[in-house]
Amino acid sequence: MNKAMIYYHFEGKLGLYREVVRDMLRAVAAAATEIADNGDGPEDKIAGFVEALARLRDSRPWFPPLMMREMAAGAPRLDPDTLVHMKTVFVAFASILDAGVSAKVFRKVHPVLAYMTILGPMMMNAVRERAATGPGRASLPMFAPVDRRDLVAHMQLTALRMLAKDQPR
Repeated sequence: MNKAMIYYHFEGKLGLYREVVRDMLRAVAAAATEIADNGDGPEDKIAGFVEALARLRDSRPWFPPLMMREMAAGAPRLDPDTLVHMKTVFVAFASILDAGVSAKVFRKVHPVLAYMTILGPMMMNAVRERAATGPGRASLPMFAPVDRRDLVAHMQLTALRMLAKDQPR
């Protein structure tokens, strides 16, 4: 794509960047909303949320490093139209938590902390995998490959343990 096409379709590089971010956030928001609204129990919804994050990350492996850089910089390029999609993801996640508390399956937790407990390690693993591809890193233990199924199962278990009703506040 040449520069003229970028300016024609996206009004510049910033517009293209925002559309790339929105594309991922729309996909996550759609998946999270579908999971929150389905008839599954709260535990299955949390498991589905983790699986959806992993699946969407697999389809867009460039997204975690991009988003981590954006957030580390204070999210200067995330405009209100982009933030709406982030809000949709979080609201769907919070509704899953609320449903679990109402069903007396989950304990009451701060939704931001619960969200970060799930999202943070998954994002860090994605950037860790990217860093592992650098020269001379294959032999370093922290860069050892982690099977996607193991990651998803670990994060599902971590989330369920964090939310378990019998945990101390």
